[in-house]
Amino acid sequence: MLWLMIIIFSMFMLQYLLTFLQMKSFRKYFSKFIKQGKVAIGIKKGIFFEGCIVMFLIDDYGNIKNASMISGFTVFSRFKEFNKLNNYNLLEFDEEILKLLKFSRSKTKAILNAKENFIKVKNGEEIELKKSPFQQITSKIFNIGG
Repeated sequence: MLWLMIIIFSMFMLQYLLTFLQMKSFRKYFSKFIKQGKVAIGIKKGIFFEGCIVMFLIDDYGNIKNASMISGFTVFSRFKEFNKLNNYNLLEFDEEILKLLKFSRSKTKAILNAKENFIKVKNGEEIELKKSPFQQITSKIFNIGG
């Protein structure tokens, strides 16, 4: 029984450490981008499929100056710069264009979420944080949070 508790505690601590390192990676790129201009962030959460977070350094018109992305299933994923979208305008993207650029479904959803967030902020609207799939399941099971 003691060994089981030690293993569970060790797994929890490893998960915490890897999540901390992932957030450090996020902060590194966010700090770098925010010093240079505006940042648009898009998120596609997933449980059984890869999740994705994209971060764009953009100008007032939505032109992409730099980008970073994290995608994957685990906390082992890290943010990486990608230049495939540099000099494009975020506002011009739709599912068809991103499909032609060969982005996965989760990356496409994250990019379109960044576009939606940029438009909302530009119009003075508030961005509503969506529940993660895990939060949705637990709120249905325990009937909390509407």
